[in-house]
Amino acid sequence: MSEKEKTENGSSKGKEAFEAEFEALPLDEKFSRLFKMEAVTIGETINYVVNNSSKLVDKAVEAMNDLGRKVQTECSEKKATDEKAEKAEKKEAKPAADKK
Repeated sequence: MSEKEKTENGSSKGKEAFEAEFEALPLDEKFSRLFKMEAVTIGETINYVVNNSSKLVDKAVEAMNDLGRKVQTECSEKKATDEKAEKAEKKEAKPAADKK
């Protein structure tokens, strides 16, 4: 017998036992248990949403940081290129001024 078959048989027996136990309960106890299960489900749902929302915010912050680094790098490269061009222009302008 495979592991999957063992699990399926065990869970179906557990499910049948749970259903039989639930059916034997009085109505007010059934409502009480259902409300408890709903409360747990709502709590898990809220935790799931909060955790995934924080992961989404973390990814957004990371993307913004990456974009900021990229822009900063491009600006630094542009500034360095502009400074080199400015120095080259000054060197070209000096010899022309010396000739006059």
